Amino acid sequence: MRLSLPRRLTTAVLIGGGLYGLLSPSLAQEFSLDGFRTCAKADNGNHYCKTSASANWQRVPVEFYNRFKQAEAEAAAGGASGQSKEMQEIADFLNDISQYLKDRTAAGGSPPNLAEIAKAAVSTKAAVDSQNLAEARKGRKALEAFFKNDATFGVFMKSLADERQQALDRRISEAALEASKNVTFIESYVAGNILSPHTADLTKFGEQFAKALKERSLNGLNRANNEFSRFIDTKNLKDDYQSVMVAWTEKNTPKTTEDPQTALARQLGITERTRFLIDGDNEELIFLYNTASGRIVKSLKGDLVFKDRNPSICFAQDRSVERIKDLERLTMAQIQRQELDIQGVRIAQEACPINGMEGYDVIVFQRIGLLSQAPGYVTSVVRKVETTFGRLASIPGPEVVRALQNEVLSSAALEAQILNGKSSGFGLVFTNPSQGRICQTVFDDPEAHRIAVLGKTSTVFNVSTDAITFAKTSLDDALADFQTRKCNAIYASATDLAEIVKTLKRERLDYVVAPMWVDPLEIKAVLQAEANQMANTMAKEEEARKALQQEATILKQRALDEAAKRENIERDMQARNRSFARAAQDRISGIVDTFIAEVKASGDKRGDGVSGKAAEIFPGFVREYKQAIRDRWELETKTYAVEDFGDADWNRRKVEAVIVRAEFVLQNRPLGRRDEVCFLLAAVVDAEFSYLRDAMTLPCKDSEDEVKRWQVGSKFSSRWRAAAN
Repeated sequence: MRLSLPRRLTTAVLIGGGLYGLLSPSLAQEFSLDGFRTCAKADNGNHYCKTSASANWQRVPVEFYNRFKQAEAEAAAGGASGQSKEMQEIADFLNDISQYLKDRTAAGGSPPNLAEIAKAAVSTKAAVDSQNLAEARKGRKALEAFFKNDATFGVFMKSLADERQQALDRRISEAALEASKNVTFIESYVAGNILSPHTADLTKFGEQFAKALKERSLNGLNRANNEFSRFIDTKNLKDDYQSVMVAWTEKNTPKTTEDPQTALARQLGITERTRFLIDGDNEELIFLYNTASGRIVKSLKGDLVFKDRNPSICFAQDRSVERIKDLERLTMAQIQRQELDIQGVRIAQEACPINGMEGYDVIVFQRIGLLSQAPGYVTSVVRKVETTFGRLASIPGPEVVRALQNEVLSSAALEAQILNGKSSGFGLVFTNPSQGRICQTVFDDPEAHRIAVLGKTSTVFNVSTDAITFAKTSLDDALADFQTRKCNAIYASATDLAEIVKTLKRERLDYVVAPMWVDPLEIKAVLQAEANQMANTMAKEEEARKALQQEATILKQRALDEAAKRENIERDMQARNRSFARAAQDRISGIVDTFIAEVKASGDKRGDGVSGKAAEIFPGFVREYKQAIRDRWELETKTYAVEDFGDADWNRRKVEAVIVRAEFVLQNRPLGRRDEVCFLLAAVVDAEFSYLRDAMTLPCKDSEDEVKRWQVGSKFSSRWRAAAN
């Protein structure tokens, strides 16, 4: 069973160590593809694979499933080359790292060098994909270095190695048992058919099995078993083989006088942890929850918390029994009593699949319902309880029986009272409890009636209250919709319900009077509670509004104080640095003015052929200005101002840097229009070499991020603007 992260942290203190030595050499015998070691086809037709015995099943495309099975068969037949084995081990190592990081992140932490690990993992994966063994080895070595001193990772890899070794040992034992049975057949057949034409081949198979059993190699055992199976089929020896196997089974089945319950426990592999599955009242309704999926966790108080507030449920028993819908309603009622803070529940309409139980959050069954299934199915549930599921709750057998009986009795009693006109209030008739579509025929205070009904539907529908819908309609329309299945329930007053029941009886339509009733006093209580809640809500909203208003006033004053403080600081900074900043500004404005003058001097050419220093340093500005001149815009005025000024770093030398705000007013006589254009012109001023470096042109509007990026890249420190707090 895979250790949880907190347990790994504890174990790490005891074990210590890192990655080295944790990968068992014998694991090379166990087949895997892209990290997956087991694949199976579920009863629903979907295909699933998992990376280890205790890992969750993951749904995969049918193409991958077929490729896995083919590769598994080829590996069993002949294994793989040393190089491909090593490449597969590296691919498995990448998958193990991925799972470790996922578990560690889910537990609330990640390595500080995660970015470097990710970079190394990606490059190693690329090497594996391209079958570049040298680069893959190099990548694995780099990744091992990252985790060398991570004791938690060491424990994680140790647990995986132990788990995979156990799985491998089990598969070897199963293959060895099959080989031993095959040897039994060979000895029996040869002894009785010494002159048979098959004797020589069977003798060779016997030698092959003896060698494989001695070496205990999974590949060797599987290869021998597969070849022998094909031989039996092609030589028409299946009947002889079955006869020998019947005798073998009889001989190797232990004779016992133990009682049936003890025998059942032994057959199913029952332990103290799973004893409750077979011991107890047969009618008991048992609830299991998924402890390994990560979707259900425990709070600090020890309460269960469903991360997905819409958990999935399946029944581990035959769903064709008549009472299954009643059991679903009891399940919904029990889930609500647990107060698990869930929004809705999805109940599967098929029994829990053997190879897909891990995909469900809750498993439900009556003890008699589970034990009536095939032994292999029951054994699968027993193993899931050992590794993946824990006991959530149960409803005692007598309570289950009583609840089902009371539901029938209360429903019949209510129907009699309605037909006799002895009831006042409101009720439901329904069919198909798997849905919750209610035709509501009571028009006064519909919301109050909805709240009252939802508080009583746990014994009526096997869907959550969030899935129940109400549609306001007339009595005639409700009856029509009930017959056409647009709604599966009708909510009405006692008088109207009597008419509905009479009609349904006359037309011989299926229906049930729900074992629930809403008294008029309950509606008044709901309305009063809503009024009180509204008043409390309004009072709280007003209190919150005043608090926010006061907070806003304080924050506004703080902002004004901070602005005044910054203004004073900046005034002092700019006074000290004005001459330096102006000199830097003049360097840039001089280049721009020269360019503008040359464009103007070009006359009808409108700047064509004009380049110079401006085009080299501020190509973006030059390009836009030339286009404006070609479009018949003329410069009317221009102004320059220092937007920011300070120090930058260039090759470990401290130099000045400046950002100049250049504003231009342009007029277009043909259009009769005047526009304002603004640019930020930034550059590092290298006075030592008399050179403007790292220049940048940006529009004045919406360029804060680009300016910040330029400043960070230049290691800019302002001598013009005060730093924001």
